[in-house]
This record gives sequence, structure tokens and C-alpha cells, in this order.
Amino acid sequence: MTRKNTTPREVDWRYRVVTSLAEDAVLPSGKTAIKGTAVSVSAFLKHGKTTLSIGDPSAPALYLSLSHKAYSKSLRLHPFRNSVSSTNEYELSTKVYDYLEQISAAVIFAFSALEAFANEAVPGEFTHETKKRSGIFVVFQKDSIERHISLDEKLGDVLPKALNKPSPRGSQIWSDYVLLRRLRDRLIHLKSKDRRHTNVDDPFPISIWSDLSAPNQPSYPSIAKNMIIHFLSADNNHWLKFCPF
Repeated sequence: MTRKNTTPREVDWRYRVVTSLAEDAVLPSGKTAIKGTAVSVSAFLKHGKTTLSIGDPSAPALYLSLSHKAYSKSLRLHPFRNSVSSTNEYELSTKVYDYLEQISAAVIFAFSALEAFANEAVPGEFTHETKKRSGIFVVFQKDSIERHISLDEKLGDVLPKALNKPSPRGSQIWSDYVLLRRLRDRLIHLKSKDRRHTNVDDPFPISIWSDLSAPNQPSYPSIAKNMIIHFLSADNNHWLKFCPF
């Protein structure tokens, strides 16, 4: 898809691939597109007789966008970062629930962005060899890597080897990622210990809700983006280059 005389900067950042014409070109319509005009990959959608042509979306970008929007909204709703206007338990509960929805979404979609990125970034012909506890070596191809290798191993071992990058293990980027992953796992696989409520013996129990309500919530979308930048150059990836945060 060519957008006549539109530059990549003017194209929605969530496009998966956008490049530009190296020189003036004549389009199939007969019109001329000037040098620098944006060129992208198309995706065609159909529902009944209705069809749509859109730019092929980047899944990591969509999830990062969702995470960032939710995180930004959560900061405006945070009950301990902002003044609380009501002491009525029912009204206050509603406000806190709205906050918890947004901060939970920020965590979950940030992690989903990393999952989508890791699967997308594995080269098609790449193979990964790993040793099982039994001592047997198993070779995984791309489709098996996507389905059977954990995100920890993809980010810590597979992508460094596949993309010739240093492993992020042991770095601040990795520590932040582990924090994100643990919080996401607690939200997705919610256990009784994370749903503890106030009782006579423990008026302020530690739970997922208390942890999410701590005032110093890190920027979860930035944690995901920083990990992605460890592997990708923003200059060569439209959605990463023009990511608005």
C-alpha cells in the first residue's frame, strides 16, 4: 500500500512495516508519488460483503498502546497519588475498582506485547537447541519455539542467539521484566493468597490489590518497550521509532 505523498512520520505508529520510496514513482492509478512517500504492507479484512484494506498492524505495538493508555489512566485514578473526594465506602470502592482495572490492564498488555514481540522476532529458519533434564538435546524450530519455549528462555537465550545480541539476564532490564512477569502471572493465575481480605487478626493483608495500590507503580509499558529496544533498533522499525512514549 502506498499513501500518496504521505511520509512515514505521518502514518499511524502501530503499522507493522512502513518504509518510503527512494525516488519518485508512478502508482498503478497513474498518479506520481514523490520520493519519501510512505509505503506499507496491506492487510485485507472481510465481513460478509464488506471489505476493508488497512495497514498490517504490529501486534507488539497494539499491546504496548493498550498498556500505555491503561497505565496513563491509572495514574489519574490512583487513590493514594490523588486526593480522595469521598469517604463513603461504596463510592470509594467504585473509584478504586476503576483504578485496579486500568493498572491490571497495563500489566497484562505490557507482558502480552513482549510475548508477541518474542514470537515475531524469531527468524523463520532459526533453530534452538536445549538440553532436557534427562540429558537429551532437543532442537526446536520457529513454530515449536513459539509454542513450547517459555518467554524467559526466549528473551534470555533464544533471541540473543538468533539476533546476535547480549543476553539481558542480570541487567536492570531483566530485573524489571521479572517484576512485570511475576505480577502478570499473579493476575492471570489468581490464587487465594492474593485475594486475602481484612480480618480481625490481619487488618492490612498483603494481596495483589494492595501491591497494585502502592503509590510507586513503575511504568509497565516502558518495561516492555525497554526490553524490546534491547533487541531491536528503533531506526529500522516503524512502530518502535514512532512509539509515542
